[in-house]
Amino acid sequence: MRTRTHHRHAVTVLLLNARSIVLARRRSGRHPELSDAAVNVVCNGLTGVAVDPGAVSAQLREEATALAHRIVDDDHPEESPLWPVPGWDLPVTSWLHPEQRPRPASLVA
Repeated sequence: MRTRTHHRHAVTVLLLNARSIVLARRRSGRHPELSDAAVNVVCNGLTGVAVDPGAVSAQLREEATALAHRIVDDDHPEESPLWPVPGWDLPVTSWLHPEQRPRPASLVA
């Protein structure tokens, strides 16, 4: 039980750190291809999974964790199905399961 709690805490910290990194990179001029709304979608999605992991499917939690690792490692986060398509204006800030998303891959709900 204790190991599971530590793991959950570590994943929460990873997701929130990834959110902070996306915001810092956006402020410094990185990811210029993403609109402010797209950055908000990524940040809100990471925060939502971190704060309430039970609200999303296990598959989406795993993909969010994988995206967070890509962001932290700066290892092509745009290859994740949760990364928004460049240039899209995204008015809605919720994530869809990768099989339920519109094509091309995006975070549009």
